Amino acid sequence: MNRSALCALAIILVACSRGDERRPTPTAPKGTLALGEPITSPFVTLAEIAKSPSKYEHQRIVTSGKVTAVCQARGCWMEIGDESGQAHVRMHGHTFFVPRTSSGHMARVQADVLPAGSEHCEESPQTEAALVELDATGVELD
Repeated sequence: MNRSALCALAIILVACSRGDERRPTPTAPKGTLALGEPITSPFVTLAEIAKSPSKYEHQRIVTSGKVTAVCQARGCWMEIGDESGQAHVRMHGHTFFVPRTSSGHMARVQADVLPAGSEHCEESPQTEAALVELDATGVELD
């Protein structure tokens, strides 16, 4: 090989090797349905968020709860709850959907906490029960 071909090959190899420096993507436990982005954010209980939603506004967190309702048109929203209350969870930008049969399953949700009264999808119920509104980027269903 001539010198310019060797230089070009070296540049390509260096550029390609930089892509390998990424951290491994966490995977969901076996038997879990993972949707959207991998869940990597810090965990905050639904009770903590419900106590002080404004404290978490515009932060990406992970929380969990039992799925109590799901959009039956497309699966573009769900509600999760525990003894502390409920959260309305929309799937970010309709980039993924939860199965319409998800009610009763436990969900881990990575999401941005939205200000109260945020816009809902046209299929979302307009209930006052959910004190917390989340824009999910990733969901794991057990």
